[in-house]
Amino acid sequence: MTGKTRNSMAAIMTILVTVVMWMTAVIGLVVLLAGAVELVSMLSGSAVNLGAIKIDDHEITLPELIAGLAGVAVVVAAVVFVCLELRRILATLADGDPFVPENAARLTRIAIAIAITQLMRYAIAIIMGFVVHGARLELSVDLIAWASVAALFILSQVFREGTRLRDEEKMTI
Repeated sequence: MTGKTRNSMAAIMTILVTVVMWMTAVIGLVVLLAGAVELVSMLSGSAVNLGAIKIDDHEITLPELIAGLAGVAVVVAAVVFVCLELRRILATLADGDPFVPENAARLTRIAIAIAITQLMRYAIAIIMGFVVHGARLELSVDLIAWASVAALFILSQVFREGTRLRDEEKMTI
């Protein structure tokens, strides 16, 4: 047999990442749709009836709802994006050649996506602090997320250097 054997752990991880991606997308879509129905109810000033479901009890304010929907949209988009990039990385691992230049770029994009998600979280919190809470800010720093960003940038450099070294080794006789 001359064909490469596929990495079974990469195949299992690909399935897990795909399940997480689709679960996040479906749950996010349900939350966004429910929020949109609540938004319509709030803006119309009347109850919304969806069969046996009646929506007329507004426990949150309109700015809080909009901020919540924006937060859900950002997080869902980021998780789906990260999962797609991870699937591409896992595909190269399954093929037996993960040290390709594209994976370094993918790790960098994942780091940037997580950083942007955190920055958007701060922006939403700042806006909410001014709009809803009268300039009272409550920011928290997610050290795990920022450590993950740093680790991903480091790993992307490791992949770049590993790819370079492998290419140099191929050129030596």
